[in-house]
Amino acid sequence: MNSIEKETLESFIPRLKKGDKKAFKLIFDTYFKRLYAFSLQYVEDKYAAEEIVENTLLKLWQKRDKLDKIDNLKSYLYTMVRNGSLDYIKKEKKFIRLDLKKHDAIALKDQFIIEEETYAVLFQALENLPTKCRKVFELSCLEGVKYKDIAEDLQISINTVKSQRARAIELLKFHLKDYPLFQILLAIL
Repeated sequence: MNSIEKETLESFIPRLKKGDKKAFKLIFDTYFKRLYAFSLQYVEDKYAAEEIVENTLLKLWQKRDKLDKIDNLKSYLYTMVRNGSLDYIKKEKKFIRLDLKKHDAIALKDQFIIEEETYAVLFQALENLPTKCRKVFELSCLEGVKYKDIAEDLQISINTVKSQRARAIELLKFHLKDYPLFQILLAIL
């Protein structure tokens, strides 16, 4: 997992504004492939998708002094890539019309990107948990293993399993406080 995944993308904004090339390179290395795959779903041309993403990241670097106006840098990058992809389609006169199948395919591909990002957020939060806490949470909540079996496997008491699970949920609520969907899911657990 890249170190940018361990920090919030927004924490790189002040570094970018100061012209920190290492921060920019880290963003570039972490998000280039994701943005490329996203653009490719629209333009269906490898070279065009690559150019669109490179231009987007170049604009990010060139306009780094105006980043204070951006609330969510990741969303901003995806929006810029989508807009760049649609502009490309229009310029190439390939934008005759989006028939229903094409529109649905793009919607499904956008959904895949959203799901991938959602999993990345969850796994990043899980990485912040203490080892035993994370293990209990994964076994109990993600894999559905019974408390008794977890206790035997980890050689701890059932009460320790329960307390570690509760602690993991509380820590995840804290780490994911900016994600209402996760707050709802964790409340159900």
